[in-house]
Amino acid sequence: MPTATASPRPTQSAPRAATTFRRHGHGPARVLLLHALTGTPDAADRESHHGTVKGWWGPLFEPGSPLETEASTVWTPRLAEGEGITARAQAAAIADWIEAEDLTFDLLAGGSLGGMVALELALHAPKRFKAVAAIGCGGRSDAWVRGQVHSERRILESHLSDKEAIALARSFAMLSFRAPQGLDARFRDETGPTGIEAWLDHHGQALAARFTRARYHALLGAMATHDIGYGRGGLVEALKELECPLHVLGIDSDALFTPALVEELASAARRAGKLGSLRWLRSPHGHDAFLLEWGQLSAWLDYLLCLAGRRS
Repeated sequence: MPTATASPRPTQSAPRAATTFRRHGHGPARVLLLHALTGTPDAADRESHHGTVKGWWGPLFEPGSPLETEASTVWTPRLAEGEGITARAQAAAIADWIEAEDLTFDLLAGGSLGGMVALELALHAPKRFKAVAAIGCGGRSDAWVRGQVHSERRILESHLSDKEAIALARSFAMLSFRAPQGLDARFRDETGPTGIEAWLDHHGQALAARFTRARYHALLGAMATHDIGYGRGGLVEALKELECPLHVLGIDSDALFTPALVEELASAARRAGKLGSLRWLRSPHGHDAFLLEWGQLSAWLDYLLCLAGRRS
């Protein structure tokens, strides 16, 4: 496995293969939704030959929710992979697909790594979006994020077996995906098969069952090298190139992309004259709140789609 680097310089080009995506619904609001680090194009629940596949934003597609079938048409592409991939290169690959299909959207949104790619994509194809929304990320990965990623990648570069390495790296990552208050509330008095140790092991083993070592290593690298200001004169100058408002959704208990890093992005967007809004998920669950706080997320999406004239 290649040695991990902490360079913020995104240089790798994405392979120009056909973009894999899912499309859900047929409503008037046109949404491009980008998945997080270990996510898939399955944002909505769907039926397969093996039963129901649970989508990572499934509740937001239910009847009466902002992304329901009759209200929205949602595209969810798979992020490009490969060693050396960057968020900028992932955005370029999606931009090629959008251009080839001649697609335009009312809203481009993504969480975590998906938010990083969304920022890059809005700069790469600025005329294709009426608004961009970044959830649980900053305009760059700071030393704290890069340090977390470096430690995970070192585990993946170890002599452990593939499944052991993936499971251990994921278990370590789960602690930064959640927050102390939420974990203590759930596991304070729990031990053994219901304790936090078993919970961490479960999440590690679950990812090891569906991910490869190389894929995990590469996508972590995309997160570590994220910096929309690189080569563009810094965050403010980069954001001046947007042709739509930027809506930032932070998480007050986020231990990975901390509130200070989210505020840095919002402040840069404000100085660039591009800030649409800065809002917060109030949650004890940390970074993963954007996959858990359905009521707050639904209200936020309603707000964005109302701004786009697609909700009343």
